[in-house]
Amino acid sequence: MVKKPRQNWTLHERGAVSDMTINSNKPIARPSKAICDCHVHVFETTEAYPFENIPVYAPPYSPLSRLRETGDTAGVSRFVLVQPTPYGRDPALLLASLKTMGNRAKGIAVADASITPQDLERLQQIGVVGLRFIENLLPNGQRMPGAVSVDVLIEKLAPLLKELGMHAEIWGPLTRLTDYWPKLDKIGIPVVLDHMGGVDVALGLSNPDFLNLLARVKEGKIWIKLAVCRRGTGDNGFGAVRPFHDAFISANSEQLLWATDFPFVKYATTPPKMPDLIAIFRSWVKDEAVIDQILVRNPITRYGFARDQG
Repeated sequence: MVKKPRQNWTLHERGAVSDMTINSNKPIARPSKAICDCHVHVFETTEAYPFENIPVYAPPYSPLSRLRETGDTAGVSRFVLVQPTPYGRDPALLLASLKTMGNRAKGIAVADASITPQDLERLQQIGVVGLRFIENLLPNGQRMPGAVSVDVLIEKLAPLLKELGMHAEIWGPLTRLTDYWPKLDKIGIPVVLDHMGGVDVALGLSNPDFLNLLARVKEGKIWIKLAVCRRGTGDNGFGAVRPFHDAFISANSEQLLWATDFPFVKYATTPPKMPDLIAIFRSWVKDEAVIDQILVRNPITRYGFARDQG
């Protein structure tokens, strides 16, 4: 079932503020250790939450309960819920998930230039801290259904995000993002890059685009999500990704966030497991102060989680 896209919705129309719940999830206890996975997705049945767009991949059934169970197994207690493209600009499932998770989750929504300041502020009140923009194109060169371009961020939404103290998250290959640096430098809001900034590990550490990105991380201009599974696969190992991972940490560990991209949609080989990914991170970093900074303290700074458990 695919729902026909709808223009100019409001949160009051959708009932997002007053009555969204996920009844299958029990109340959540306060975590003892606030490790945060900064990039995960939730997918419900299409009967409960129809898609706004026809998906370009086969979305899994991966409800909030599965995420919580997986996090418990891995020792991860906080999450940043990122709006998947099949849901487009419809925030219903995201907001319901945030309400259920309470202080254990923050959200990254999707909106285009038609969103009003009032609706964006209502999203923020429920736990949305930023908007996502995508420059990752399909093989035919078309933009992914449900994606909003970085141009919309720069030309329309950056002032509104700045006014509300929100940030932008961007997904795309580094080769495309490089062209946006001069304009992104001027928008005056924090920018977080998904999936290790879209680096192509085949181009090596000396690639000029990567060196440029690394310099921006060092200067504190860009945040990076260390989602190694999107730069390599478990079947051929993540060894090729490690030099880039190490380079980011050496450049500026204060600008880094750990992420998995659970539940690993469109994964080319056998998907990794969250406990294995966090074990890889710990084995690569080793310095406990840096581990704590990236897993616990940086998400507090960037996403506004409470400090009492950090």
